[in-house]
Amino acid sequence: MIVRINQIDVAAAEPSAGWDLGTPRGGIEFTWPLRTFAYQILVLDRDEKNQPLSPAFRQGQTRQLIPQVIAALVSAEHERVVLRLDGLLADNELLPSFRYLADPVSCERYAISELQKLDPHPQPIPASVRLVLSPAPLAALCTDAQLGLGRSVRLRAFGVPELLVNPLLDTTDVDDERWREILPRSTFVLSTTTDLLSLLVWTPLYDAAETKRRVMQRLAGR
Repeated sequence: MIVRINQIDVAAAEPSAGWDLGTPRGGIEFTWPLRTFAYQILVLDRDEKNQPLSPAFRQGQTRQLIPQVIAALVSAEHERVVLRLDGLLADNELLPSFRYLADPVSCERYAISELQKLDPHPQPIPASVRLVLSPAPLAALCTDAQLGLGRSVRLRAFGVPELLVNPLLDTTDVDDERWREILPRSTFVLSTTTDLLSLLVWTPLYDAAETKRRVMQRLAGR
């Protein structure tokens, strides 16, 4: 795949994700510190021979890109990655993620938002899942075509120290006050966009040159 990394304005990053505000899929209510970098990482719409690539193909490539970018941005061995998935509780949307919770070895910890359906009419309900996975299941989840990335499900990944893992798992609402403690100590936050044609990254740690170096070396297998 041909990948481009664009540095973008921090204030423009969340609106460019395209998710609906005021819901668990919306932006976290937090003002990033002044020295924060934001990047758009995307698979280009043409291959090495300048042939056009379909959106569906690029979405598949973006799924494969997610665990690679996460691995590239993890800054130390003791840093932990917490995934957050917000979407509709339905087949081919958020429900397939529940399969990854069942293995106590590969899924170390998880939390699920309170679920209730009080309306008798048939309609999916929004839900949030937060989990800590070992690397292979994490990659499998990201590339699972049944998981509704690019449909109703927003994936976010947070690089945090161990002591913030449980508070992050316990944080459901995007306006929770604990974000003020969690995000300033996160080395990165990665998010999918609604069309799954690009990824967004916020980081206070890596400038453009270092981000590009880390991602490209990871993609090159070094």
